[in-house]
Amino acid sequence: MTVLFCFLIALVGIVIGGFLGRASYALPRGEYREILRPKCPFCGKPLPVKYSIPLIGFFFSETRCPHCGEKRARSVFMGEILFGVACLLLYLVYHFSYLFFVYAVVAGLLLLLSLIDLDIQEAPHGLLLAILLFGVMTFVFSFFDFSLTGTAWWEHLVGAFVISLPLFIVMMVTGGVGGGDVKLMFVLGLLLGYKLTLIGFLIGIVTAAIAAILLHFLCDKGGKYPIPLVPFLSFGAMVSLLCGNAIIELLF
Repeated sequence: MTVLFCFLIALVGIVIGGFLGRASYALPRGEYREILRPKCPFCGKPLPVKYSIPLIGFFFSETRCPHCGEKRARSVFMGEILFGVACLLLYLVYHFSYLFFVYAVVAGLLLLLSLIDLDIQEAPHGLLLAILLFGVMTFVFSFFDFSLTGTAWWEHLVGAFVISLPLFIVMMVTGGVGGGDVKLMFVLGLLLGYKLTLIGFLIGIVTAAIAAILLHFLCDKGGKYPIPLVPFLSFGAMVSLLCGNAIIELLF
């Protein structure tokens, strides 16, 4: 039965991930119909229905539009794989609990933010506000006995500023950090508390640094590589959600 549940949860995650992948293109451009019926961004012609089949549709398309032959983005395939894996791992850690559903929604929002940041280097405020809503709920619950995260209210409050405030100072002084990165760490910090926020940020920054080093050696563009931080910060937050408490116990 557990194997069946894992399969079904992963399958649902894959299907939803496909919608998130299409939404990452459609939402910033206001083309909401593309979420259900995608079209080629180059020639504007609707894509065959078979291209929307989860996972399989990507291989039908051969990453090119059948009408004009232009290469298609891989955001839908990435969304399917990443959200399917995220839902499966969240279920293995939290099972069917309140935190599973909350963190699954947050994972979907982080994936959407990451794909949009990779596409147009922006972090839409509406998605950040949605994560903030869950952060506020968790913060309020921490005042009562039914706090399900096991963290005190002040830990969430400190988490909101422990990374976002230094990033804000860096942004104002050097301009090397975007406002979306600062806001993302604020809402994640309020949701996770300062311990998981620190762990997630460290993992995200180290991963981003590794990616920058790999780009430096694999590409030749004068040594300047714009690295969008939202995908890496989101990855760090997900790792922190899944095994951050184990890391804390191991270190302290």
